[in-house]
Parts: sequence; structure tokens; C-alpha cells
Amino acid sequence: MKTVRKEKKSARLSMSNAVVGEKSSIIIKNLLKLNYLDEGNKVAAFYSFQNEPETKKLIKHLWSKEKGVYLPVTHEGSLRFFNYHSDSQLLINRFGIKEPDIDQAEEIQIQSIDIILMPLVAFDHSCNRIGMGSGFYDKALSALDDSKNRTHLIGLAYDFQKVEEIKPNKWDIPLDCIVTEKKVYHS
Repeated sequence: MKTVRKEKKSARLSMSNAVVGEKSSIIIKNLLKLNYLDEGNKVAAFYSFQNEPETKKLIKHLWSKEKGVYLPVTHEGSLRFFNYHSDSQLLINRFGIKEPDIDQAEEIQIQSIDIILMPLVAFDHSCNRIGMGSGFYDKALSALDDSKNRTHLIGLAYDFQKVEEIKPNKWDIPLDCIVTEKKVYHS
């Protein structure tokens, strides 16, 4: 997994800003064609980092549809979600990722979120994902239950991040779908 992570991160980092922007626009268009965002009012997004698909326009679109937008915050070894508005102050965490100031933003429990959009480093046809390696999302997602009205988990990625197979650990939770610039993969 370390080799795959290193290879896919390197490929992502090698993309130009123009290519990131172009592919990100298509990814967002493909995401908006799905009905998930119509169904949910509380959406956890992410602030793009190291050439992850760009989410600023998506976040503005969600605000225009009066959706609650929440961003992840890494805090004391865990991933928590806080609301994000156009006037929210963002701080840069120890990884260099922008996140809401927890002293000024309101926290939401992960079980109350309708949709979680997440970045990834690699994925397979079954919508298993490899993240950055710290396990923050895995730990946070473990708090979700398997009820019928569960949170929808959607990965945003580039098609080149797809690999043949990822052998998931017992604690790994596959995503409902992964949206790329070429297609939408469903689990």
C-alpha cells in the first residue's frame, strides 16, 4: 500500500494547476448529476490540498442551494467536522491543510451529516480507498452505523488514481461511490 500511496500522490502532485482546474470542473459536474446532493442538507466537504480535486466552486454551489457545509478538522488525533460559511476564518493545520477555527465554528456530530465528500489517494472498482495514511477518516467513519438512513460516503478523485484492487482492512468502510472526471464508480 505504501508504494501505491507514494506513486499516486506523486502523480497527483505532478499535475499543473490548469489540469487540476479542468479535471476538477468535470468531477464536480459529474457529482452534481447524482441525486445524493439533492437529498441531503448537511454536507461535509474538504478544502483541497496538494492537487486534490478543487472544491471551492462546489462549496459555493452548496451554499447557493442553502446546504449546510462542514469541513474536517484534525484535533487531538481525531477528525471532527465544523460548519463552514463564506465568512468563516480558516487556519492552517500541522499538515498544511486549511480548516475552520474550532473556537469560532460550530461542531456537528458525524452521525448528523447526510453526505461526506472525501479526498483519497487511490481507489478500486469496489470503492475501497487509500487515504493519506493517518487513518483520520477511517477512525471518524467508524462512528457511523449501518442504518437505512445512513450517511452517504462519496470520494472525489482523478481517474488515474484507480488501481486494480485494494485489500481492505476489517475496519475499512467502502464508499458508496467515487466520482472522477471520466466516470462514477459505485460500490
